[in-house]
Amino acid sequence: MPMPNHDRAARRSADTSRAWGWVSIPLLLLATVSACGEEEGPADAGGTGAVATSGGSGGPSSGGVATGGVTGGAPTGGGPSGGAGPTGGASPTGGASPTGGASPTGGASPTGGASPSGGAGPTGGVAPTGGIGGASPTGGAGPTGGISGTGPAGGGGTATGGAETGGAGEGGSAGTGGAGEGGSAGTGGAGDVVLSAGCGKTATLHSGTITVGSRNYILNVPTDYDSNHPYRLILGFHGAGDQASSVSGDYFGLLPLSDGSTIFIAANADGGFWSASTDVTYVDDILEQVTTDLCIDTSRIMLEGFSQGAAMAWTIACSRPNVFRAMVGHSGGGVANPTTCEPIAYLGSLGLSDIGDNSQATQTDQFAGWNGCTIETLPTASTGSHVCTNYAGCPATAPVRWCSYDGGHTPSPTDAGQNRSWMPEEVWTFLSQF
Repeated sequence: MPMPNHDRAARRSADTSRAWGWVSIPLLLLATVSACGEEEGPADAGGTGAVATSGGSGGPSSGGVATGGVTGGAPTGGGPSGGAGPTGGASPTGGASPTGGASPTGGASPTGGASPSGGAGPTGGVAPTGGIGGASPTGGAGPTGGISGTGPAGGGGTATGGAETGGAGEGGSAGTGGAGEGGSAGTGGAGDVVLSAGCGKTATLHSGTITVGSRNYILNVPTDYDSNHPYRLILGFHGAGDQASSVSGDYFGLLPLSDGSTIFIAANADGGFWSASTDVTYVDDILEQVTTDLCIDTSRIMLEGFSQGAAMAWTIACSRPNVFRAMVGHSGGGVANPTTCEPIAYLGSLGLSDIGDNSQATQTDQFAGWNGCTIETLPTASTGSHVCTNYAGCPATAPVRWCSYDGGHTPSPTDAGQNRSWMPEEVWTFLSQF
């Protein structure tokens, strides 16, 4: 089939110089700790202090402040003949008070510890009967809370605090979150969520055309956007000679499938044609702007492109290793292929009657090789249908999938007798597994 006008234009206009190449939890300080640091809960008043030396012959080392424990000084510390005071220590029986510690029975309060259940929450702070509580009574940074609705297993007040039911004061599992034991993980992924700087902030970016430097792009933010929920981000790249509006209608059909779970961006090529020499930094600028302002899971930023836009997505992903989690390319071409790339999950598609010289080898084999998959000839579509096949031997984190269809140069092919493309569901299934 002859090359479509926009791809001929892309190749004519291609310049050989276009070469491919964050929520901290306050720590509670126990007011007076012994050399061994009691952290296991309330202690009896006095009597059994942390580290104490026996009294008798006194001296500064056997009485005084140094031997007072979290739960009280040693009943025999200091003594009539030693310490810094009249009878040893800073008081009659050693320690910093009559029976050791910083108060009558040691610790920062009468019986030591930081609070009944610790933490910075409603019952935290300095209270009478210390313990080892988290950053709040039930974990997280707020009264019960993680950071977000579907956030990382690392949300809340600990490395394992949950974020499922979240918001700044609601996530985490009641009773166990915080610095003590950590809340349970929610349903927001496998625990590797990385929150952007925009999480928890009031957004200033909203759906519409957004300016970045001297360029622009089109942004789609869910109508019920929650600044405490980390969203997947997908950037779409149009074909040669086109513009962002050709993608922003439904973002290759993914918008209605996403059900408010994803923020979408339609990038806009300068003059309609993608440039490897300028558009990588253009995308850098977009990501800087949106991650600073919006709550995005930066471990789930993805790309989808068509024709020259697919080839541009290849350049971007391979130029910025480990920035993008997965990528989809439909009938890629028009920009020189990268020569090397870090492993990335990839889905490629191509029609049987697409532009000449395009094949599995030009679309997906390159990524299969970089990912360490087995490269072999995969099935092609039969008349009027499509077939999608996974490469064998790929790592679980970087699968490669090849879709062959009976059709031409398009990101939205249909099977015979169908009026709706099967491709969006195929792509969404692939991307949403991450």
